[in-house]
Amino acid sequence: MQIVLVEDNPLMQQLFMIFLRGHGFDVTVAATGAAALTAPISLPTLFLIDLRLPDCNGFELLKQLRARPELRYCPAIALSGLGESDRQEAFAAGFDRFLTKPTDLDELLLTIAELLGGVSQR
Repeated sequence: MQIVLVEDNPLMQQLFMIFLRGHGFDVTVAATGAAALTAPISLPTLFLIDLRLPDCNGFELLKQLRARPELRYCPAIALSGLGESDRQEAFAAGFDRFLTKPTDLDELLLTIAELLGGVSQR
């Protein structure tokens, strides 16, 4: 299972990448929306997208990713540093789940397992 992490903060990139790889996931990191759109993506994939990126917002990025037929049904988790204020807009944009930053890593893992139908990588 590949997780595409779209996050511009290098410390957050490292934290998520080490944690997720430690749980058996293949993680591709993109620091911008443009990088996410050109990243090699293999299926099945789950998207973990920061809503505030330097070149776009996560809402628009998800719309562009889901416009690709092969990615239309890939689960997506929104990450917001602004807290709950983005929750409604994230669900309206098509995100499957919403997590705030700082993100509880155990909650992230449970959310991923829920989206994957309870399948654990370890």
